[in-house]
Amino acid sequence: MKKWVTCYFLMLGLPLTIHASESSFRQFRQVDPACLEKKVPAGYGKVFVEAGRRNNIDPILLAAISAHESGAWKSRAARVKNNWMGLMARSGTKRFAASQDSIFYAAQLLNRRPFVGRNTLSQIASIYCATNPSYWKSCVLEWERILGGRR
Repeated sequence: MKKWVTCYFLMLGLPLTIHASESSFRQFRQVDPACLEKKVPAGYGKVFVEAGRRNNIDPILLAAISAHESGAWKSRAARVKNNWMGLMARSGTKRFAASQDSIFYAAQLLNRRPFVGRNTLSQIASIYCATNPSYWKSCVLEWERILGGRR
């Protein structure tokens, strides 16, 4: 009985996962900053929402990328270099004056080359994380579920 129930829910859940991963992140999703604020570091719910609004990007997915890339905002790059988005420069991890600068920079970057014309996580995964794009995508989707639920 347990196997049947598990398989049933997996079959129902699979199309939802595929749909979420293939939905365009280039559409601003109305999100209550106060609700997002409960799941991200204090003061940053409104930062993700504003960065998403300015760049027409889903703020939940922007926060999900940030959560994954920064080790839930605890990595050395996040703490020391204010890099919450896993952004790299030729010399290594990119440094920002403030962590919100990295969020706005990444949101703008997603609207420039080489991301232009790529509208789903599947399409940007190999650019954002060339070493293991399928793992990156699955982690970002899991963070999306934690931060705001599936669309």
